[in-house]
Amino acid sequence: MNDTVRFVLSLSIVFAVLIGIVRFNKVDRSYYPFLYRIFLVLIVEITARILFMSDDPRRFTIVTNSFSILDFCLFTWMFHNWRLFNGNRTVFISFLATGIAAWVYITLILGNILTPNFIFRILYSALLIIFSVNTFNKAVVTDRRNIFHNPKFWICLGIIIFYTFFLLVCLVNLNVVNSVTKPFRQNLQFINVCSNILVNFLYAVAIVWIPRKQNFIKPF
Repeated sequence: MNDTVRFVLSLSIVFAVLIGIVRFNKVDRSYYPFLYRIFLVLIVEITARILFMSDDPRRFTIVTNSFSILDFCLFTWMFHNWRLFNGNRTVFISFLATGIAAWVYITLILGNILTPNFIFRILYSALLIIFSVNTFNKAVVTDRRNIFHNPKFWICLGIIIFYTFFLLVCLVNLNVVNSVTKPFRQNLQFINVCSNILVNFLYAVAIVWIPRKQNFIKPF
């Protein structure tokens, strides 16, 4: 699969973006970090493609490295809004601060902004999977509604699927997994692209089911 086909397939995020734009002013504010993340993905995909085709493709890596920390922060903010940390702002800020510090150390000190920060991507992917599994379990156990009408179910499922394969791709690129053949790498990349398409549609479904914001009436 060449880069052009991969880019076109990545634009499947447009469906989620369009639904998000239409529903933005109507949905529960706790989902805003997720919508911001969806909009950011589309901007990054287009920008990265333009830079990749430019005279200096290394600028493409700057965009993807920068996206990794924004991706972590937005998802962590979302899980905080969903009370994964029991509303404890200190825990939330601690996760953010640790993630930013790790990104700075791995990307700017240990490595270089012009080289992919695979180690950070592995760490934050694993953390997002853990966050999602915990939230997923809570949604299944505590929510009495139809689970398929719960946007948290679709979002967490999407995160688990995508970041599991994404983590494997990063491990292979770091040569952590020994004796990896070229066909295996290509097949893994293909699976990652397919999982991205699937997850983009799961996110679109999730946005459809995001509840409306609550209108509170202040008592006299």
